[in-house]
Amino acid sequence: MERDILSQVIEAEKEIQQCLDLEKIKAREGLERVQKECEEEFIREDKNIKASLEKFTAEAAREAGGKAAGTVVRAMADAERLGRLQAETLSRIVAKQIAGILPG
Repeated sequence: MERDILSQVIEAEKEIQQCLDLEKIKAREGLERVQKECEEEFIREDKNIKASLEKFTAEAAREAGGKAAGTVVRAMADAERLGRLQAETLSRIVAKQIAGILPG
């Protein structure tokens, strides 16, 4: 009878060990699946971030180009205005000098 009980205990231990081994395999497979999903998600997010960076960089470059073009246009207009102003100023000075030279 003790032998039957011992055999039953040993058989139960074997079953428990088999269950533990099976659970270890399932756990390992689950962890591998989760790791793969995480890696795939990381790759997707990395691509999304790079795409967003390219988009925002291109937008910033366009905006900066527009601002630079506006600055150049304003600078050219200012230079032209100052060029005319200087010519007008020179014309007045020359006219006064000529008036002082001419008799009359």
